[in-house]
Amino acid sequence: MKLGGLYLVTPPYTGTEVFRATERALKSGVNILQYRDKEPSFRKKMERAKKFMYMCREYGIPFIVDDDPVLMDIVGADGIHIGKDDVPFDYVKSRYPEKIIGVSTYGSPEDAVKFQELGADYVAFGSFFSTKTKSNATMCDIGILDKLNNINIPVFVIGGINRGNVDEVLKYKISGIAVVSAIYSGTDIEGEVSYYLEKLREHGIIGK
Repeated sequence: MKLGGLYLVTPPYTGTEVFRATERALKSGVNILQYRDKEPSFRKKMERAKKFMYMCREYGIPFIVDDDPVLMDIVGADGIHIGKDDVPFDYVKSRYPEKIIGVSTYGSPEDAVKFQELGADYVAFGSFFSTKTKSNATMCDIGILDKLNNINIPVFVIGGINRGNVDEVLKYKISGIAVVSAIYSGTDIEGEVSYYLEKLREHGIIGK
């Protein structure tokens, strides 16, 4: 399964409108969906994750859950995304070797190489721009994207990407961009998805 393009991450859950918004985005051509939700009730997370997973199956794209291997296993998601304070990579890889495992490496190409060697399927760098989605996001120097020659797995950039700065990250050797508010914060979801997909094509990151 090739990973790249427009990687959509769900916003904090505020009601069922998020499902309608997500389906509009998937229908418009999003390439990957990640379900991220800090809801403390596992049952509610499971119900929501199943709805998102069914959408991904309908549109034929990978479905990733954030930091919860049990949730991934129960709903049958394609993979998991983990960060520095999440479940250990070694545990997930040994327990679920067939699943997609993505890792946040923030501003460290060295960590990206390490996780590549351990068997990660993709890595994510950022944030390079301020983001309201994650107020405590680690801020990184965008110059590190010039130091990815030893990374042969897909690389995504995440954090505060919008129309005003997307060209700045797409000039680097990356596989895609991960976005939240860039898609969910407006009313013209189809137009926003189309805009970012066209930018990815323009920079040769996805095919025409």
